[in-house]
Formats: sequence, C-alpha cells, structure tokens
Amino acid sequence: MIPMKFGRVASALDTACKLHERDIVVRRVTTDSRDILPGDLFFAVRGPRFDGHDFVQESIARGAVAAVVEREVAVPAVGSLITNPVVTLRVSDTVEALGQLAFYYRREVMDAETVVVAVTGSNGKTTTKCMIDHVLGGRLQGRASPKSFNNQLGVPLSILSAEDSDRYLVLEVGTNHPGEIAALASIGSPTVAVITSIGEAHLEGLASLDGVAAEKCSLLDHVRPGGFAVVNVDRDVIWPHLHARPRLRLVTIGFSPTAGTPVKSISSALHGTVSELEGRYRLELPMPGAHHATNAAAAFVVGRWFGIPPWEVLERLRSFHPPEGRTRVLTLGVGTVVDDTYNANPASVAAAIDALSRESPGKRVFVLGDMLELGREVGSHHCEMIHLAASSGIETFVAVGSATTNEARQFGASAGDMRVICCDGLESVVQTLLPLVAAGHTLWLKASRGMQLDQVVARLRTNFDMQTAVA
Repeated sequence: MIPMKFGRVASALDTACKLHERDIVVRRVTTDSRDILPGDLFFAVRGPRFDGHDFVQESIARGAVAAVVEREVAVPAVGSLITNPVVTLRVSDTVEALGQLAFYYRREVMDAETVVVAVTGSNGKTTTKCMIDHVLGGRLQGRASPKSFNNQLGVPLSILSAEDSDRYLVLEVGTNHPGEIAALASIGSPTVAVITSIGEAHLEGLASLDGVAAEKCSLLDHVRPGGFAVVNVDRDVIWPHLHARPRLRLVTIGFSPTAGTPVKSISSALHGTVSELEGRYRLELPMPGAHHATNAAAAFVVGRWFGIPPWEVLERLRSFHPPEGRTRVLTLGVGTVVDDTYNANPASVAAAIDALSRESPGKRVFVLGDMLELGREVGSHHCEMIHLAASSGIETFVAVGSATTNEARQFGASAGDMRVICCDGLESVVQTLLPLVAAGHTLWLKASRGMQLDQVVARLRTNFDMQTAVA
C-alpha cells in the first residue's frame, strides 16, 4: 500500500478524525486481526461467525494504528481498569467503507500508470489471474490479488495492496448474485477486462445461463476509456450481451470458429497440454485439461497488449504452474492424484472428466463431490456428470456429498461398466482412495470448495509422505 495519512482516510470515508490524529500514517489495511502489522488500519467487519469489533483490542495491541468501526470500542490501559479510547473512524457499514476507501485509493492515490486487469468468469478465474500475473511478472513490477480475494472484501483489499512501483494489478472478480460484479468493477475501474467463460454456476442467485452471462458482462461497462476486453465466446448466450456494447474494444477467444483468437489442435495429457493460437503460435502448458488453453489464450492476449513479444509470452506460459486445488498433479507412491478440489460446476467438471478420459484406460478414478449453488436443477446436473463419466470410459466413480451420492445410487442400479462407490464423509473417502493410490491408479478429485475435498488430498499426501520417510 502507498502510505496514507489518517486525515486523508477520514476524508475518503466522508467522516472526520481528531486534529491530533490527522498525521497518523496508515501503511496497510486489513480485516484480519491475526494478520496485524505495525502501521495497519483495522476494519472491524461483522461476519456470520465472528464480529471484528471483538478483536479491536487485540489489533491495537499488535500494532494497528487505528480501526474503522460501526460502534464505539475501548481497550483497557495496561495495568489498569481504566479504558482508553481507541483511535477510530465510525461508519455505518465497515464493508461499504472498505469499498469506499478502495474506490478513492484507485482514483486518487494509485499511480495513474498502474494498469488494473479485472478477471471474471464461471470457470478459470483464479488460474487465468495467476497466468496473467506470471506472464506480466517476467518483465514488469506488479501483483495479483492473493488466493481468491474476489468478493466485497477481497477486491478492495487487493486494490489497497497496490504499491507506487506497480505497473499492473490483476484482480479476480466473483459473484453469486446480480449486481455484485458491477459494484466491484466500479471500485476497481479496470483498463483491461477478461471474461474466461460462461457456465452453469451460482444459479441459485443468477437463475439462468443468460443471467450468468448478463452478470459477467456487467464488468465490461466499467472498462476505462482506451482499455479493452478479452472474452471467451464458446457459449453463444454471451453474444447478445457483447452486441449491446458496440463501442467496446473487444478481443474474442475460444474454441469457437467465431473467435478472433481461436484455440485449435488441442492435445492434452496428464502432465501437459499443447494447442495452437491464431493458427501460428504453439502454446504449451505443464498441466492437464484442454480448457486451460482458453485461459492461457486470455493471458496471451493481455501479455501482447502490454507489449510483450509473443515468443516471450509463450515461454512464460510454458513455465506456469497452477495454484493448489486447480488441476495440480501430484505423484504419490506409484499413483497419481490431480488436486482439482477448489471449485466445481458442470462445465468445469465436464472438462475434468474429458481430461481424465484421455489417460490410458484401466485405472482411471473420478472423485466428484457436490457442486453447490446450482438451484433447483441440482439433481439433473449431478446425474448428467455421472453419465458423462460412464460414457467417457472412466472405470471408477467415487461419489461424495448428498446430491452426488443420491444420483450415483440410482445410476448404480442401471446397466453400465463403470464401478460406482458412494462415500459418507471425508474419512470414508480417504479410506476408499488410499488403496487405489497404492495400486497405481490415477485419481482426479473435483468438488465445490465447501465439500472440503482438499482435506482428503492433504491426508493422502501425508500418508504417502510418511510411507516414504519410513522406507
């Protein structure tokens, strides 16, 4: 963060501080009391499980210079029962105030030369964000939002992390209800917008595929003059929303022949994917899944817009490795585990099944945990994925979660060569998978984050690391 005086923070939040507090220097902003560093400004956010106001005392003790609060707080003086007033700014809503401060910071504090790239989509947001950061980081100073900081807290915190020397900032923008992307895009005011895909995700809040397309495309309304957008057009539902924005400078990508930057000649295996861009560039990725080629195409277009030569962008993508939980390939003993446990919806699950089906037949295991937030069609979506796995030749299907196991049990009664195993709880999953890994199977684990299949991956890794240590 570029340091700000407390008086300027107060002005940005349309409130006032005391005269002697104006020159306090804020060096960072956080909402996590466990992560406080000297010079921090702590926003006391109320959540479903914790109230940040209960941790103001701890934050001040750790070195926070002030707090933004919704109600008055005080901390006991050392060795005394008397309470000291805490340096605070009082607002009606600390979450809204965090966004308001980020809005101000983006326009009045950040270097005007810092290019903000905003990435959204139903699938591949985090991977594409990391790809863009990896491409740009080979030549330029900059940063990307950490982990999946893509909501009403994560986006403002990411903006407020930008330093004066940064030439770029890559934001991830998520949603689960109408209007959320527009609100976050308004704060971020991107110069470059990227839409990775349109798919059946967050249907509980967005209702339909067209609702998803409308929500994702609202990002485009906030692109700065002189900027441009990169959009995956593999789903036709997106075109009406693009035609409604005729003045936008647009680069289209995808497998579709209508794409301006088409992705062709896909060859994908467990340890790598090769494709062709624009009919002349060979794109190599050290990760499985043909769908990642379109994510890389977006990074390719953005890198070239920044003036990086094509050969250099391709070389950077060749050395890219995905973050944990997103098709990261692990070798455990004689077995192979693909950790794809961070999130799931029908499109991303179908892509994972396709990637696994390309492996040598005999020992392919697909582990599917529930896909969450799919609305009333949740059963049919899970049923479709199970039948897709069977028709793709997957030998073993492991079902986890109520929605998946319910459909899997019905499938098990029907004809089919695929072995179906239903698990009740994470411990059951671990005990089911351990012998399969030991026997040299290839396992692909996929689920929505709330299913916590990442814990299963951690248990498998620990087990085989212990075996290696004993050996």
